[in-house]
Amino acid sequence: MAYLLAMGPLLLLPIGVTLGALVERGLQVLQNYVLSAWSNATSRAAGTSAEPLGGHSEQFYLMLYFVLGLGSVVVVLGRSALLVVGSVAASRQLHERLLTKMLRLPMSFYDAQPTGRLINRFTKDTEALDIQMAAAVNSALTCLVGALLSIVVVVAVSPYTVLALIPLGLLYFRVQRLYIATSRELKRLDALAFSPIFQHYGESLAGLPTIRAFGRQQLFIDTNRAHIEQSNRAWWPIQLLNRWLSIRLELTGAVVVFICAVAVSVLVPRNAGLAGLALMSALNLTGTLAWMVRQTTELEVNMNSVERLVEYHNEPEEKAAISHPRPPAEWPQAGAIEAVQLVVRYRPQLPPVLKSLSFKVEAREKVGICGRTGCGKSTLMMVLFRMVEPCGGALLIDGLSTCSVGLTDLRSRLSLVPQDPVIFSGSVRSNLDPFDQAGGDTAIWQALRQAGIDGLVKSLGAGLDSPIQESGNNLSSGQRQLLCMARALLRSSRILVLDEATSNVDHSSDALIQATIQRAFADCTVLTIAHRLHTIADADRVMVLDRGELREFDSPARLLAKPGGVFRGLMEEAGRQHRAPARS
Repeated sequence: MAYLLAMGPLLLLPIGVTLGALVERGLQVLQNYVLSAWSNATSRAAGTSAEPLGGHSEQFYLMLYFVLGLGSVVVVLGRSALLVVGSVAASRQLHERLLTKMLRLPMSFYDAQPTGRLINRFTKDTEALDIQMAAAVNSALTCLVGALLSIVVVVAVSPYTVLALIPLGLLYFRVQRLYIATSRELKRLDALAFSPIFQHYGESLAGLPTIRAFGRQQLFIDTNRAHIEQSNRAWWPIQLLNRWLSIRLELTGAVVVFICAVAVSVLVPRNAGLAGLALMSALNLTGTLAWMVRQTTELEVNMNSVERLVEYHNEPEEKAAISHPRPPAEWPQAGAIEAVQLVVRYRPQLPPVLKSLSFKVEAREKVGICGRTGCGKSTLMMVLFRMVEPCGGALLIDGLSTCSVGLTDLRSRLSLVPQDPVIFSGSVRSNLDPFDQAGGDTAIWQALRQAGIDGLVKSLGAGLDSPIQESGNNLSSGQRQLLCMARALLRSSRILVLDEATSNVDHSSDALIQATIQRAFADCTVLTIAHRLHTIADADRVMVLDRGELREFDSPARLLAKPGGVFRGLMEEAGRQHRAPARS
């Protein structure tokens, strides 16, 4: 039903396509009837001295047959046009709904969904809608109407054949149900077996440098071959099932033709035209029913693609935009951040990740956030950007709760430099100012100078129009991070979050990035989620988290001087790890 509703308002297009199929097959039956009447008239005229062809000339039958054929062609063209328009509209609408939904789903959804499955939705399932669905609808509808009209013709010529058609119809129905149920599950298994191929391909592409560095190409080739073999194991039974169906349908169809031939020869022996019409309809019925079983199955399988595309429509989205009241245009003006009994959990059934967290970060303060893995550092950043909604307490920016601010306003007023810099293929300009909001090239160059990479951009040859490869592959890790910092500078945000921004760069690049932060973001509130503890040694204060709770929050000097302190223990542990390679 979702597919039919997506074709157009009030089901007008599906109704028009159905009526077109009825008229088309009806005209074809009338054409066959004209041939039957013409044959009977010719036979009678040959055996008597009556007026040739029952009072009608050959031109009359030719013209009538031509008009019916022309009408059938016109109806086919009109119905096909309606079907194409409707299927394209349905495919586009369902794809746009899915894409819009994907952009609005929270990050927790992507944590639980395999990447290969999502890629499969936008590739194989969308391809089924774009290419296969219209043909399946057309064939199934045409076969259904054609089978019904063929049965009507056979029964009208020889009414007693209905006694044989009823059990044969039940047999057809039984075979169809078995085939559809089995084929649906087999094709579902085939689709599921296809997803790991996409997922493995994406993982291999993302980790290609590491795979080559460790010489593990053959392992990934073998794994890919295993995924393909598993997919073939699901595909092969589908072919065997088709052969199983063909044998049973052909045998049943032969019985239908035999019964019809016997009935016609006994009941209408003197009307060759009607006998031929009945036998032609019986032959058509055999092929039509066989094809209808396959096409209804194909249609149902393709409807599974529709089902998979719409299954995400009921997933909870991120909070809707708040159009009124909106925060002031200069918000946040100071950049103060305060958490009041903040409680966060990723799912209702899971334990809280942040437990009654309370703290206050002053405006323009530089705060480092550290702790062991799983302590809640990154979760705190996600709550700040409302990638995860708090389930208790509040997080305030300049006294305004983040939950009372629309996501667009909130995220556009904050800046983030993540651990893995996000660089798009395009130019330097499109990466720094994708929405043309900087106010000109002068502002962009100023941001580049503040980040210390204006010389790099000039050396690329084309200035701001210099090409950037996908994921910034023509830049080093440090250069990509500095480019992200230039993007943050261009936004003029009062709050900057660094999520372990220097964990993947060497020490020289780390020092350059730290100097850039101190120089360019002196008037901003900076939250640094630290992997290397020395990166927060110059912070005004350090926040130490442990299992979602705030353990310490003070200046680095005081925390280091605190006997048995958590931060001091982390620094001592980091020092031992740093000295261990030197001793070995």
